[in-house]
Amino acid sequence: MSDNKTLTFEVDPLSCSGCTKSVEKALNNLGGMDEIKFDLETKNVQVKTTKSSLEIIEAIGKTGKTAVLK
Repeated sequence: MSDNKTLTFEVDPLSCSGCTKSVEKALNNLGGMDEIKFDLETKNVQVKTTKSSLEIIEAIGKTGKTAVLK
């Protein structure tokens, strides 16, 4: 198996199921995601992935949201 790592990002805005669906779709389109978890209260997205943090930030950015690695 590839080198999976768990990364956590603060995503803004992230306040509803529509937000999570658009981010989830962008990450799944990027590929390399084994797991995606959302926490709307803290605006955090945790991913288990083989992708780099920069690739993930760019994919989330394409949804009109900002992502910061925590």
